[in-house]
Amino acid sequence: MIRARHLRKGFRILHSVITRRPLDADLMQSLRIIEMRWRRWRNSLTSPTLDARLHHEFNLWAELGVGEGMYNPHLRITQQALERMNVQPGERVLDLGCGAGLGSRLLGEAVGPKGRVLAMDISDRMLLRARAANTMLKHVAFTCGSSEHLPFADDLFDKALSVEAFYYFEDQEKALAELQRVLAPSGRLFVLICLYKDHQDSLATVDGVNVPVHVRSIQEYEQLFRSEGWQDVQSHEFIRQRTNGEKPDVHDRALLLSAQKPALKSMSVARAVAGALIS
Repeated sequence: MIRARHLRKGFRILHSVITRRPLDADLMQSLRIIEMRWRRWRNSLTSPTLDARLHHEFNLWAELGVGEGMYNPHLRITQQALERMNVQPGERVLDLGCGAGLGSRLLGEAVGPKGRVLAMDISDRMLLRARAANTMLKHVAFTCGSSEHLPFADDLFDKALSVEAFYYFEDQEKALAELQRVLAPSGRLFVLICLYKDHQDSLATVDGVNVPVHVRSIQEYEQLFRSEGWQDVQSHEFIRQRTNGEKPDVHDRALLLSAQKPALKSMSVARAVAGALIS
């Protein structure tokens, strides 16, 4: 059925070209998806940077509506994460890897009009959808960029959140260093993921992703955070009990990692201790 539908679309596109009639919105989207898939395949052959591959991959996801499709499964775990974040009105919060903007909206509602949420994603097409979904929240802004080069000033944010994105970051150590740079002293980082070694059901999703991902255990993540100079590293799992007959979902189990940037006076000491632990 899928192939037949694609053939029908192909004939419609050919007919429009021959008759010189403009393509309708459905066919235009189909052509954009074909173009992005072609770019993704070409880029996989030419071995570009992972950021470039992520950009093309998630632009394709945006066209396919994958971001909005994640709203329901992500809503519950993001709300649980926000309860532990204890976001206060007036705070400045970073949403890193914001996707279609669900977390950005929830954070914007939490900080209120006197606060500020800056959301960032590698995909400009995801950001178009995120902006459209958050037009009523004037204190929520969006920018496109890489986790390894955050375009923000030092000590800017009170808190930072990353939902289902951290395992895509190629250089997680550099991303953690950048997050520590842009957080204010004693600011807190929260990383929410559903893909990790302790969640065995999640490992089956790795083969379905067209970009490399990191798969670490809870203990390995905690060690990573501590080695990068973070303090008060904590981990908490959200586990949803399914009802009878309910199909399993990878989002039934999620890991929330949290850590604190050292206070200003102790930062140099923390980095020295972290360096000693590594060596």
